[in-house]
Amino acid sequence: MNSYDVEKIKALSIFNDNVYIDNAFLLTPANCAIEGTLLKSLTEWHFTKLYSNGTTHNEGANSQNPQTENTNGIHEPKKAVKTVNAAPIQKNIESVDASEFLDNDESSKPSQIKKNIPAQEPAKESAINQKTATESKATLIVNNPEEFERAKKTYFDFIAYANKVYTFYATNKVLNNQEIAAEVTKFLEFIKTNRSYVLRIISDPSMIDKNFLINHCIRSTVVSLTIGLQLKMPEERLIELGVASFLHEIGMILLPPQLYMKDKQLSAPEKLMINTHPIVSYNILKKANFSTNVQMAVLEHHERVNGSGYPRHITGEKTSLYAKIIAVACSFEAISAPREYREERSTFEALIEMLRNSNRQYEETIIKALLYSISLYPIGVYVYLSNGKIAQVVDVTAGNPKCPFVQVLGETNAEGNPQIIQVDTIKIKIIRVLNKKEVEDALKSIKK
Repeated sequence: MNSYDVEKIKALSIFNDNVYIDNAFLLTPANCAIEGTLLKSLTEWHFTKLYSNGTTHNEGANSQNPQTENTNGIHEPKKAVKTVNAAPIQKNIESVDASEFLDNDESSKPSQIKKNIPAQEPAKESAINQKTATESKATLIVNNPEEFERAKKTYFDFIAYANKVYTFYATNKVLNNQEIAAEVTKFLEFIKTNRSYVLRIISDPSMIDKNFLINHCIRSTVVSLTIGLQLKMPEERLIELGVASFLHEIGMILLPPQLYMKDKQLSAPEKLMINTHPIVSYNILKKANFSTNVQMAVLEHHERVNGSGYPRHITGEKTSLYAKIIAVACSFEAISAPREYREERSTFEALIEMLRNSNRQYEETIIKALLYSISLYPIGVYVYLSNGKIAQVVDVTAGNPKCPFVQVLGETNAEGNPQIIQVDTIKIKIIRVLNKKEVEDALKSIKK
């Protein structure tokens, strides 16, 4: 294993083997150019050596002579890199089983997923008309248009705050640890009291911020915290989870913006370069003295339970709980977010894909928590009912993801508020989710 002085590596140099920061952290895969901005960042973070079994050449016309380079600052490192799968960082994190946070009440526990869709017993008519105090309160809240508008304002205020944090780091390389934790705490309280509103907001393509990176981070944070609340995580852990999700893409801003702002699919080399961002993010948070829990969540959020993720290809038992939650939230957001190069998909389609959990990439308990917190027909989607009416899902039913509360379009109750009903599996069923064109036509019809 050769070591290379960072200061002597030219911008856009390409190694013919993987390049490592130390004896486990992959910086760039083989045949992927090292950007000048990344080299600059390594210097700022006081990394002086990189390690590789390969040799390097500059992407430009001039190739470096490996033999010359071997006599000009290259020596064997004290510790050779043996495998990417090694995990040398000692994680001072309590090992946590996500199931410990689930409610002891069997009626609210996620049921076994069979054939990728949760099977539910038909709801009895007497149970359909019974609402707990919590459910009744939630229904009253979604009936209030003024509250919904205030929720939108608060949500976009947090979008603006995130934009400010990321922009300030890009220009000043500074993150205010305590301030970010305080703002995430406020956002957590906002989600607790406005969960159904916030989930409706993030499911509406018209409310997606133009800044892809910021939009992704905030939507992922909403989903992560929603899952954490469903798992009944303690307050201090929810705040750490929120901070980690809020900052999990901070390393992206040190990569060329065309990689994450691109309006078409990335090429293979570009994908390899993007794959370095968890390490970059980890180092940023380590330098800024964020907790080890937050650092490891950011580093591992692209790892997968089956070991197919990156950057270290570790399996589920070696991955932090926060990282596994962010992995589910991040993937759910990415599937449903609009992209220039493909048609957007609904949150329903995103949830079904997550439930399939192909190759067992995600922690099943966390996927179930997502299902039970947003329902099988996620809050915000428009559905066609068995009575021929169209409605929007506005809230969940505790313990029964197939029977959410819906707001019937164009109808009001005796008090003049939007008509909210709870669907069931006997009298008023959800037949299917409406596609984008059907939703547009339905909304136009209501306005007329």
